[in-house]
Amino acid sequence: PSDGRRFPLWPLLVMAGVSLVDQIDTAVARGVLPVLEDEWGLSDTQLGLITSVFVVVATIATIPAGWVADHYRRTRVIGWTLLSWSGLILLSATAVNYVNLLVARAIMGVGQAVDDPASTSYLGDSYPARMRGRVFSATQVSFFLGTGIGLALGGWVGETFGWRWAFAVVGLPGAVVAIAAFRLREPRRGEAELPESMTWEEIAALPPREVTHASGAEGLSPGQFARLASTELISQLRMIFGIRTMRYVLIGVAALLFTVAGISTWLPIYYERYSDMSVTRATALVGVVLGVGGLIGTIGGGWFSDHYHHRWKGGRIVIVVWSAVLCAVLFMISFAVEPLGLRIALQFVGVIAAAGCAPGLRAAMTDVVPPDSRGVGASAMALTSSLLGTALAPVLVGAVSSLTGSLVTAFYITFPPVILGLMLLLRARHTLEDDARAIVTAIYEENQLLERQRAELAAAAASDDPDQPVDAP
Repeated sequence: PSDGRRFPLWPLLVMAGVSLVDQIDTAVARGVLPVLEDEWGLSDTQLGLITSVFVVVATIATIPAGWVADHYRRTRVIGWTLLSWSGLILLSATAVNYVNLLVARAIMGVGQAVDDPASTSYLGDSYPARMRGRVFSATQVSFFLGTGIGLALGGWVGETFGWRWAFAVVGLPGAVVAIAAFRLREPRRGEAELPESMTWEEIAALPPREVTHASGAEGLSPGQFARLASTELISQLRMIFGIRTMRYVLIGVAALLFTVAGISTWLPIYYERYSDMSVTRATALVGVVLGVGGLIGTIGGGWFSDHYHHRWKGGRIVIVVWSAVLCAVLFMISFAVEPLGLRIALQFVGVIAAAGCAPGLRAAMTDVVPPDSRGVGASAMALTSSLLGTALAPVLVGAVSSLTGSLVTAFYITFPPVILGLMLLLRARHTLEDDARAIVTAIYEENQLLERQRAELAAAAASDDPDQPVDAP
């Protein structure tokens, strides 16, 4: 309603900055792959492992990171993680051999594992469901921009000044964003589901429900605390995987990212090998295609998801599925055509279609997971997509390329999984609205109970006040 509370833009900008820094630091390694190949004589399988080891470690760390996001102040979790990340990325710049670089990239994987569930949970509590497609499109814009910037920066700096400088120059921005994260207000869990007619003052007056520690954790030893936390985490995961829509979303996002990661990691090397481009030109081209195409697709996908999802049953899911199908078809055609301009144009439109899927998928996840478990929900999403998508695809494509001698052949094996996964994801259109309604109803009933308890406490306090006037019998 027009007279309801306003939702400030600053938290969204800061979280978009978090995503941007994460993706630049992640993608810069892809930009220096051709330089590392020449300097150390690495095989395609070894090059793929540089990207995959980062994702594997992030995958292992993401589930406990989700629990942390659900139990501690998310602004502090994000801020300290970014500060640590800025220092750790220097380890990649000081690597003296291939094993050292793998270890450094593995350690950095922990940082992204912590940031993603915390920022997703934070945004889910900061903005209502009607805005979440556009909200998550902003963070996904940062994903594609960061990927494009990281690729282009890694390729140019790596070829011009050496790959070590490519890692070194991307460490400082994280510290700047960390300071901004520390200054953010921490929202109440489930705040965005409260009626928009409530003012900020009325929300502040509600009894606290913020969980800052695991229940009953005070006074426990580290081992006892770890067992308690693991018990709570397992319970949350069972609840999340028990949500019908969530199961379909996890399958869909894994299938989509399998293709996206498998192709985007190797696309600069594809243009270097098959189009006679230099490293700088190939990485710059792919950076522009991913960055600009991702920017257009993500903004358009978020807006379209918020404005048109109500026109069809499970509209967010329908939009995601057919956008992803269009992406797969366009990329398959692009690898079969000869004219370079046509190939680039098809892939550019394909990136736009793929980018349009991301906001709707993340918004659908946030809509159907309870506020107190959204950090773990984001972690479950990251775990599934990483194991079946981003961790597996780059090294698998590299291995098939090494076996067959053809990177194009390796690309084509990524398409069948995405089509199968999308057909399973389409089933979520029949469960999305019911699961989302159950969350909103539960939050409404909980806050009604809290309000009644607050009123009863106020009445009891008034009756115990000796200065309170009492009516004559």
